[in-house]
Amino acid sequence: MATTDNSPTPDAEPVLLTFCIPTYNRSTSVHRLVSTILSRPDRDIEVVVLDNGSTDDTMEVLGHLADRRLKVRTNGQNRGALFNMVNVLGHGSGRFVVYSTDQDRTDAALIPDFKSFLASHPEVSCGYCSFDAPDCKPNEIFVRGFDCVNAIAYKGRHPTGYFFRNEHLQSIRLAERFSDFEVVDLFPLEFAFAEVGLMGAGAIYHRPLFSPNTGSEVATHKSATTNGQSRTAFFAPAARLKLALSYSRHIEQLELTASAKSMLTAQVFMVELRTATLGFRAVMGNEKLCMHYRMEPRNISPLEMTRIGASFCAGYFRQQFSRRIAKLIPFLAGVCRVAGRKILARVA
Repeated sequence: MATTDNSPTPDAEPVLLTFCIPTYNRSTSVHRLVSTILSRPDRDIEVVVLDNGSTDDTMEVLGHLADRRLKVRTNGQNRGALFNMVNVLGHGSGRFVVYSTDQDRTDAALIPDFKSFLASHPEVSCGYCSFDAPDCKPNEIFVRGFDCVNAIAYKGRHPTGYFFRNEHLQSIRLAERFSDFEVVDLFPLEFAFAEVGLMGAGAIYHRPLFSPNTGSEVATHKSATTNGQSRTAFFAPAARLKLALSYSRHIEQLELTASAKSMLTAQVFMVELRTATLGFRAVMGNEKLCMHYRMEPRNISPLEMTRIGASFCAGYFRQQFSRRIAKLIPFLAGVCRVAGRKILARVA
């Protein structure tokens, strides 16, 4: 793996926060993102970029950024999006690492507040930065264990703004254990959240530190990771079913009570069912997203969505419970509890 490493001097201030950015053929947007972060004078931040064999001028433009806080690595060839995603986080030296895709943006003026939040909450092991919360919404902290995993993990959010305490992330051997696309798809950090969430508290940081591409930017920047016409596209119903099963099997391995596991499994089922139906319809009806994923938009009728939902449920129950009927009743009880909580939350 080739490197361009403007390493800090031995007496440099310890790094609190590393921004980890995987990139491929997006020289303009990654340069914009890195330059924005490095516009801060903070000596306790670091930027790590892992290039996935770009054929454009990415390495050249990043090489012109003369800043000791920047580390540029390259795989030399395209190793796939998942490889780049799980490996970039292993190059950060900060106490915390935060992930960002190469096409998103950050507000440099908000970096000090985020650092202060991390420094003032030593109990936090992982969390994410919210994109769309009202400015007045307070940040949230969830105690380690079930509360943290339930609030943070297995959500399948856009991963920009996901952050981890570095020592805890390294201890689960992310790149070694979560690099199989057939198991984790493009969501390895959801599995990481679940395991790191057993080591410390979780947090949702409700400040717009990051913002994803929207509108015409989405249509202009074609996806380098997802073929929208494939059944393996992350938003396709078949992919959501596979992910629901992977999440459910991973939950079984967590050191939690049987009741907590049933609750988490039920929630995963309901979230992924909704994503495979309503979420799929939303993607297919969004012209700009369809352009991003190189496919034609189309309407998903209520009948088709019903068929998708029925197929999802049949596939999930057949594969999850065919030989484990004893787990079905706790699962159904978990579904009822999750649904009941949602109803009560709406009434309140």
